[in-house]
Amino acid sequence: MTDTPIQTHKDGHVLEVTLARDKANAIDLATSRIMGQIFKDFRDDPDLRVAIITGA
Repeated sequence: MTDTPIQTHKDGHVLEVTLARDKANAIDLATSRIMGQIFKDFRDDPDLRVAIITGA
């Protein structure tokens, strides 16, 4: 994803989700919607088994 406060990276069966927002990575409405889509995609991807959420 580009131009978003969230970066994703797939490594085998693992999805890494990194939040990079100002103000302690607070989740606003736009970020929440992006995360919702990321986790819908995670749910629907049979190759992914684990999601790790980190902050930058």
